[in-house]
Amino acid sequence: MRRGLVGALGAGLGLAALLALSVYLQLDSAPATGPYAVGRTTRRWIDPARPEPLTEAPGDFREVMAEIWYPAEAGTGLPAPYFPDLERLAPNLAASGEVSALEVFGLRYIRSHSRLEARVAGRGRWPVVLLSPGNGTNVEFYAGLADDLASHGYVVVGLNHPYDVAAVARTDGQIAQFVPGPQALAEREPWVAERVAVRAADALFVLKQLAALDAAPADSLAGRLDLDHAAIMGHSLGGLTAAQACRAEPRLRACLNLDGLQRGGPFSVQPGAPPPDQAFMFITKEAALPAALRAQFEAVRAGSYRVVLTGARHDSFTDGPLLMPALLPIAGEAERLLALTRTYCLAFFDQTLKDQPSPLLAGPRVTAEAALEVFPAN
Repeated sequence: MRRGLVGALGAGLGLAALLALSVYLQLDSAPATGPYAVGRTTRRWIDPARPEPLTEAPGDFREVMAEIWYPAEAGTGLPAPYFPDLERLAPNLAASGEVSALEVFGLRYIRSHSRLEARVAGRGRWPVVLLSPGNGTNVEFYAGLADDLASHGYVVVGLNHPYDVAAVARTDGQIAQFVPGPQALAEREPWVAERVAVRAADALFVLKQLAALDAAPADSLAGRLDLDHAAIMGHSLGGLTAAQACRAEPRLRACLNLDGLQRGGPFSVQPGAPPPDQAFMFITKEAALPAALRAQFEAVRAGSYRVVLTGARHDSFTDGPLLMPALLPIAGEAERLLALTRTYCLAFFDQTLKDQPSPLLAGPRVTAEAALEVFPAN
């Protein structure tokens, strides 16, 4: 998130601090737009087949923590906090360097629209979307996207990858705090490639755990997950994680990358890596598309889409810009960009997971707000 979330609580003392606090007390997460209420729950899984690569403790295995958003029955459950377990994680969130102490303080005042442990809506199964966050960014900061997809009939499984997000609590009570890795370019690229590989393995491990959960009669989500219609999305390194996971797992029907770029473009850390075969969407701020990458988009067997959002920044795909205090609660640029991102994400998943063709994706279009390219080009 890197200092972009809920910034600047009181540049001074006294009246200025009180004014800033009053602004924080107005903070509200973006309401979802779908017909369903949104439930929220948490799961943690330990993978006994993978030692944790970033600790030296013997017997320390890789663990993945999941924040899950889902369609819920209205009026059930309890109000969910925007950032669960905040009191325990606050010191480590600040110490990570990715969220300032003032921003951590402000998180407690953000109102959420989801309901904790609400009953799952309906009687059938819901398509599943895995969500991998950006480097150093907890998946909680993508609630604006996750809430909205859940309200339209998806189970969104957000992955808090230990040591890749700002801070997350492990089942042993320890806090896994962000490890930034080397800064020297020669060491940085292999480090990033390794972290993306670990994250992709996390996603495939969680996919297996979801299958076990769906068959476990005691779990509140049992029998409600349609894993035959599953996809993965991610932001930044999470977007590259999504691409790599799709290449490794054909059960994932679709892959969506939010502004994740490395030398292999939106498809890989390494240049020349093949794109996934599954339907692929790239939503970005980057207007230019090199010829080599254009050929990669054309090569996606199930078809691909590239969406350029006018005025977007890298953090526009998180809740960060939405949560910057403002004296007047007037919808602005952050709200516009969230609405566009939600619209394209929903159209893509409706088309690929629910077999509902979207007129929005029927062909290339350019407006003042966004430019869409469709591949293969006719």
